[in-house]
Amino acid sequence: MGGWFAQRVWPHRSEKEEPMCRMPAVLVLGAFLGGCAGGYTLTVPDQVAPAGREATTVVRVQRHEFWVLWLPVEEAALRFRLGASPQRGAYTDKLGYAGTTVAVPDEPGRYAMTVAHLDRQGDEVTAEIPVYVWSPDRPVLAVDLDCLPPSWSDAAADAAKGLRGMAESANICYFTRRGVAAHPHAHEALRNGKYPDGPILLWQRERWHIVRGRWRMPKVVVETRLVSELPEFRKRFPSLQMGICTGGLAGKAFAEAGVKCLVIGSAGVGPADVSRYKDWAEFAAKGAP
Repeated sequence: MGGWFAQRVWPHRSEKEEPMCRMPAVLVLGAFLGGCAGGYTLTVPDQVAPAGREATTVVRVQRHEFWVLWLPVEEAALRFRLGASPQRGAYTDKLGYAGTTVAVPDEPGRYAMTVAHLDRQGDEVTAEIPVYVWSPDRPVLAVDLDCLPPSWSDAAADAAKGLRGMAESANICYFTRRGVAAHPHAHEALRNGKYPDGPILLWQRERWHIVRGRWRMPKVVVETRLVSELPEFRKRFPSLQMGICTGGLAGKAFAEAGVKCLVIGSAGVGPADVSRYKDWAEFAAKGAP
């Protein structure tokens, strides 16, 4: 998993410097989300949910106390709103996390959700994030975002052409190691490269579970251990049957989740159901197997 995202969007760092997709490691960059004001930052990932159901939205609030130190904000009141749907509220825990469920429309499409926090001094921070509402019956294709060829390479146009062809009959989602703060830049790079639009998701995220709080309202409790996003995603969208990668860790993740691999190049992916193309040009020419 390396190349396009690391070169086109954000300088590459080692695993030691930047743990794999753990939010706290990247939140110092949260201002790039457009959710930074009054010394606060909101970290809110892309959302995707089946049409007519609910999106479980988990966010984090931090406050800038020193030069490069962002501390979690406990008991921060947050408001969540998607279009004309009823507003939902939640309070952050001691690590600054809060979450709730938000009803999504019956009609598939891309929508905007607003998350906001107003403190007692009147400082407010807001963030607007994309919410992808998909038909649960439409096929889903997962793509290792970090394996896409750099924009300056000859292979970039072939990769974009091949994915556009597959997007005619499937929804596209992108998985990455890079933190949430870099995702707006990644969306811009996808647009500039003429790739199909889709949510950008982390390979790993903090585990959470839902409980019922006051007045039976859903409350999201965030745990500290990391879990793979891919199996959880497949529970919501069983139509996810194929992932595109160039091998490595992404291929292993797809294989472990029972997702068929479409591999570009000759790298091994372990014991898995694999279709293989020698390069992006062959992928663009032949399309889905």
